[in-house]
Formats: sequence, structure tokens, C-alpha cells
Amino acid sequence: MKSIHILGCGWLGKPLAVELIKEGYHASGSTTQESKVAELESLGIKPFVIKFDPQLTSSATEFFQADILIISIPPKRKSGQTDVYLEQMNNVVQAILKGSISSVLFISSTSVYADGDRAVSEIDADPTSYLVEAENIFRSQTKFKTTVIRFGGLVGPGRNPGRFLAGKKDVQGGNHPVNVIHQQDCIGIIKAIIDQEAWGEVFNACAEHHPTRNEFYTRASEVMQLETPQFSKSDVSKNKVVSCDKLKTKLNYQFIYPDVMTMLKSL
Repeated sequence: MKSIHILGCGWLGKPLAVELIKEGYHASGSTTQESKVAELESLGIKPFVIKFDPQLTSSATEFFQADILIISIPPKRKSGQTDVYLEQMNNVVQAILKGSISSVLFISSTSVYADGDRAVSEIDADPTSYLVEAENIFRSQTKFKTTVIRFGGLVGPGRNPGRFLAGKKDVQGGNHPVNVIHQQDCIGIIKAIIDQEAWGEVFNACAEHHPTRNEFYTRASEVMQLETPQFSKSDVSKNKVVSCDKLKTKLNYQFIYPDVMTMLKSL
């Protein structure tokens, strides 16, 4: 069975590694904190402590001896940090080129699409987005093939959206559609890509149902028995809906949580 190493074994990477191990894959995961090594080991995940400064620590060499690399490192969006992130990703590519990895799965975001009242597909990404720049750092390589997944807003264990806007007043964007995805679907989609060897692709990934922010966050707060947010009645603006038609067609993927309102009951 192939070996899969996950760079960034956190909220998504850790449960993903557990699921891959259940399916017989040899899964390893990286963390930046020594204190998390024991937890990863207890889950059967071979741990690596890898830090960026933005150079990778020298201990990273063994980590890049694998068949598949999954990159799940959310960038810091503070001023000046995007350039650091791009430098980090360039350093990851250099490490890959010295290793044995043949396939890369890069976790990106639907934030690559500019705001606007329209449906967007994979070809509509803003080329000036730093995340698109990061994607292209990997996609431009010829020694390995890269598939990019652009996830919508992540929800699931420890990430209940009911807390995000609870009790807030005059909230803007009430008519904007939500583009979110449950952790279980994130894992299911990644497994589908690996199982079907769908490399060299770009996929949007978010639930099929797109209620308004008003509907979604009001219900999310109610489910948690929190004070509901109050959205501005004067704001009639709308925003993008992220299409996942390519994902459903090419991978024949069936969402575990296609309806985000139903999803709230599971959190």
C-alpha cells in the first residue's frame, strides 16, 4: 500500500491520517510542536516535527520519502505573512524534488474567487491571489503531479459556526450565500482523489446547498441556544456561489452533508 505523508497534521490532517490508516495506507504526519508527538503516536500516525523559519528543519528530509504528499497548512493572512507563506511553499517544493514523492495534494481555499453576484467554477480564480500563486508553485512542476482542492469554509468538530456571529448586531452580508463544507466531506473527497488517482486537477469543494448567511448563522446560533445575530436590513448585496459540478461529475462524489442546514444538527 502507498505511503502518504501529511504536512500539517492538525484539525483536518489528523483525522484524515486516522482514516487513511484504517484503509491500509501508511500515514505519517507533521507537527510544529513537540508536545503533540505523543498524541499522533497514540493514533498510529508516525510523527515528524517540522518547522519553517521559513526554511524547513533539517529533520524534514525523511518526511519527503513517500509516495503521496498532502499539504494542509493554512497560511497566515497578516500583513507581510503571505510572502513568507510563498517562500515556505517554494522550500517545500525543493524538498519534494530531493525526495521520492510522485503526487501532491495541495489544500487551498475558495477565497481565491473575487466577490461578485455570480456562480464561479475552477477557471474563475483571481490570478493575483497569493493562494493561486501558491497553487502554481506546485502545479508548474513536472517531476510530480499536483491536484488542488479549494475548500469552502470548514465546519465540524471544534468549528461550530453558531459561535461566529452569535449576538452580533447590524451584521453585513445577510443575503450572501454560504459556501461551507463539513470535515467528513473534506476527508471523503481527499480519499476519492487518492483512490481514483485523480492527479493534475483542480477541484472546488463545498456543500451543494447555499442558504444565505442570515439563514445559516441564525439557525446555527439557535442550534447552540445562543443569541441569534441581527443582520442589516439595508444591505441587499449578494455574493458568489461556488460550483462543485466538476467534483461531482469527475469523481462521482456523493456528499455526506449536501444540505448545510441539516449539517448543523450534526455538530
